[in-house]
Amino acid sequence: MDCKKKNEIFICWSGEDSKKIATEMKEALENIIFEGNELSCFVSDLDIASGSDWWNKIQNKLKSCKMGMICITKNNTYAPWVYFEAGVMVSQGIKVIPLLIDCKPERLRDTPINQNQCVDFLNENKFIKMIGDIKKEMNFDIPPKTIETMAKKGYEVIKEKLSPVLADLNDTRIFSSQYIYPDHVKAVMLNTLYISAPMASIGESDYAKLHEFSLQLKELFEKLGFREVISPLFEIKSKDAFDGQITAIKRNFKHLKSVEYMLIVYPSYVPSSALVEIGYGIALSKKLVIFYKEKLPFMLEEAERAIRHLRVFPFTEYSDIITKIEAEGLDIFDDGDNVNE
Repeated sequence: MDCKKKNEIFICWSGEDSKKIATEMKEALENIIFEGNELSCFVSDLDIASGSDWWNKIQNKLKSCKMGMICITKNNTYAPWVYFEAGVMVSQGIKVIPLLIDCKPERLRDTPINQNQCVDFLNENKFIKMIGDIKKEMNFDIPPKTIETMAKKGYEVIKEKLSPVLADLNDTRIFSSQYIYPDHVKAVMLNTLYISAPMASIGESDYAKLHEFSLQLKELFEKLGFREVISPLFEIKSKDAFDGQITAIKRNFKHLKSVEYMLIVYPSYVPSSALVEIGYGIALSKKLVIFYKEKLPFMLEEAERAIRHLRVFPFTEYSDIITKIEAEGLDIFDDGDNVNE
């Protein structure tokens, strides 16, 4: 089977940074490092003419190549396409090299790629060793000193051409739950709801009405099937009973991060911690509903049209909220016909 394969490397990529890297790797491997040795590298999009049957060509190349290389950055570690292409090559008994570009091997821990087989592009010695492995796999008769010299030359050219890409990657951090306060909360509990509303920023009598209304909401949502409904409003019966700020921060943000749904009641146009909680919920893609009475801050006025997981409803009396929820049930959290623009 191997004797029928060409001296070809299939270079996988996903994303613009990865594509630029694949392009420069192809150029350096063919025209600098292995110049004159009949090595060719296939990079999809570059090597597929417009209008051609791209899928069949990719399939044929995946089966006929001798080696594969995956250009992995911190931006594409979970891109399914590169793993699909790698899987096809592995199934054909083809050696696949995961080439990491400013990406730590630990990011591959939960992926199909074996961390131990990765090559760190930023480590010149490992890059040179990789070139030696390619030479051996292709059965090229090149003296060790020559291949080392050409590998170093090619490496410097690639680094120079990719310097803007490498700089951008170096300045990029990928979001994950560990970066979001509180960092010890790492899971979302399904079918849970957090109810938020202005508390310290409204008067005593208004707060008393809001407290009673929150208990009605809790009962209603429990009847609708939520496993847990959480709100500081339930326990704090009067403004005199407020917790300290630090206690509230540690408690509330723990709940906010772990719930699946959020509902905010905004009865008056006041500066409030509820607005902070809205921003937090939007950032975490919570299924979020806002009921407002007077108006909303500028950034929230048209937010429903841009954010799919957010719905906004006006109300006049608290009874309007109950009526709306009873009419829609859990569908009230559905993004419906919202359009990202």
